[in-house]
Order: sequence, then C-alpha cells, then structure tokens
Amino acid sequence: MLEAFLIKPFFAIILIAISCSLLGVFVLWKKLSYFGDSLSHSILLGLVLGVIFETNQLSALIIFALIFSFFVGLISQNRYFSKDTIIVIMSYFCVALAVIANDIWIKNFYFTSYIFGDVLTVGNSEIKALIAVTIATIIYTILAFKKILLINTNQDLAKIEGIKTEFWNLSFLFLLALVIALSVRIVGVFLMTALLILPAAIARIFSISAKQMILLSVIIGISISAFSFKVAGNYDLTVSSTVIAIFSLLFISSLIIKKFIRS
Repeated sequence: MLEAFLIKPFFAIILIAISCSLLGVFVLWKKLSYFGDSLSHSILLGLVLGVIFETNQLSALIIFALIFSFFVGLISQNRYFSKDTIIVIMSYFCVALAVIANDIWIKNFYFTSYIFGDVLTVGNSEIKALIAVTIATIIYTILAFKKILLINTNQDLAKIEGIKTEFWNLSFLFLLALVIALSVRIVGVFLMTALLILPAAIARIFSISAKQMILLSVIIGISISAFSFKVAGNYDLTVSSTVIAIFSLLFISSLIIKKFIRS
C-alpha cells in the first residue's frame, strides 16, 4: 500500500506514462525522437522566462512549448537540413539562452530540480491538468491513428485520400509539446525523454502490428512506471533515475531475448 502523501505523485506518474506511451509510438513512427528530447531540454528557457516576467510557471511552459513546436515545424520545411538537425540546433540555442538569461537577470535559478524532477511536490492543479491532457491524448490517438500511420507510410497517398497532412503533423507537435510542458517539472527532463521513447521502443520489439504496438506500449509504460515507483519508495531512491534504469534494463533484455528467439 502507498503512503497517503505518495498517492498524488504515483497517480501523476501513471497519467504521464499513459500520455507518453501513446505519443511515444507516434514519435518513433515519425522518427522524431530528437524532438521530444530537445523540447524537454529547451523548455528550461520557458522556465527562466516565466521567472523573469513573473508569470505562472505552468502557463509559461505551455506557451513556450507551443511556440517552440510551431517554430521548429516552420523552419524544418527547408531543403538544406534534416528536421533532426534543426531540432538539435534549436535545443542548444534555447538551453544557452536559458543559462545566459539566468546569469544576467536571475542568478539564483537552480536547474537541477527541473532536470531530475520533483514528483513529490505535485498538487491538485497539476493532477487535474494531467487528467485533462491524458484524456485528450487518448482521444487524439483514436482519431489520428490511421491518419498518421498512412502519412508516415506514404504522404502523397495520404494527401490523395484527403488527409490534411500539415494539420495532423502540427497538431501532433502541439499535443506533444503540451504533454511535455505539463510533465517536465514533475518528472524532470531526463525521465520525460525516457518515458516518451522507451515504452514504445520496447513495444516495437515484440509487436507484429501497429495497434498491438500502441496497446503494448501503454501496458509497459503503466506497469514499469508503477513498479519503478514502488522500488524507489522501498529503497529510498530517486524516482526518475529508478524508472529510467528499469526501463533501460527491460529494453536491453528485450533485445537479447528477441535475438535468441530469432536464432
């Protein structure tokens, strides 16, 4: 049984795991692993700007994440560089600006808590926001599943079928940005990236269909997050590090098991 003060943090981790497990599948399909990682890092600039302008941190994060997503989507449409290259450059630029802004205007902003997260401080407002975004993610997955799958398979065919490719691509980036903005302060930059990539990556190893990959990703995300949270509590470990370590061990073990099965 969980202690009373751990119920909200546990619930928050599970909600984030659900959203990330679903969106992580799309991230792998669209080959946007760099985007989730880069946005998680870049959002540090949003935190610093929120402090400088004395605005609500959550609002500052959401606004920054949406602007970042829109801007990256806009400048990625060029013939000179791949999307990953643009995303990485923008990430470094935002992190550099965050440090410079802190040095000039704040001087005492500590990035450590946002890098590793502070899940124990989650409150009712964060839980409500996470519930809303999780429901939105589930609805989006149901509506966008076949469309994004077709877009990734053959974008020209998707356009012929009447699918608004730009709308679905941009809406995905906005939803991903929203999930990251709501979650990164709770679970930290490192765990945010891990939750986006690892459940979907593990599911991909054992799945034989797209629907199976989505379902398996959610099951893995929830079960491993819950197990890791329990282990961290029992042995007084950092939640984010424990989750990443267990997910990574499962990923490596899955690759080894799959290799032996094939041979």
